[in-house]
Amino acid sequence: MKAGYNIKYMIKLCVFDMDGLLLDSERMMYYKTGLEVSASLGKPISGHFLTEMMGASWASIRENIIKEYGKDFPVDEYFDRYFKRVNYIIDNETIPLRPGVKKILDYCKENKIMMAVATSSNAHTAKMCLSHSKIYDYFDYIVTVEDVKNTKPDPEIFLKAIERSGYSKKEALIFEDGHNGARAAINGGCRLVLVEDLAYLDEKDKKEAELHTDRIDKCIEYIRKENETATGI
Repeated sequence: MKAGYNIKYMIKLCVFDMDGLLLDSERMMYYKTGLEVSASLGKPISGHFLTEMMGASWASIRENIIKEYGKDFPVDEYFDRYFKRVNYIIDNETIPLRPGVKKILDYCKENKIMMAVATSSNAHTAKMCLSHSKIYDYFDYIVTVEDVKNTKPDPEIFLKAIERSGYSKKEALIFEDGHNGARAAINGGCRLVLVEDLAYLDEKDKKEAELHTDRIDKCIEYIRKENETATGI
């Protein structure tokens, strides 16, 4: 083999974030609820702040609310009202799919590409939301925040998802929509696709991703070309 020859590996596993990537939950549930609950307390949180916090741990969000809005912010009451509303939605309502999701899931299924979800939500939330949206059965397995010690931007959840498949990082493609998830994939040395929507992304995230787009089904052609031109096993 010639020196410097660049081996391209087939994409055999797609690992999807859930909120804001597969489901419109960040907009329809977390963002809207955060605005409404904080306003009802007379302590409105800005939309910009909420988008920056998407994908962060709840402990980190709590810490940053106090830092941004002061120690007199009624953070316990905020979270009590917030989770009461969100948990009702999770158990009783169907969250819309993001545009193009069904199309890429069907493509992966038809082409025998393994699919997994790696989400910062807990197992109950993931199962309920994906089931209500009728895409739960597409996935070979789901890795949640309950399966890891470290949350995004630590890469643990993506590395665990890839390890479970039996494939290598070179054969896996991570799909994300937010900054913390992007950093988790990049910090783990994973191949990354960014599908931009509501969550905050910086220019470094976009630059370091293999593909940056506005619709997840636009990634189908990318996967097809990568697999048609693969030179590795």
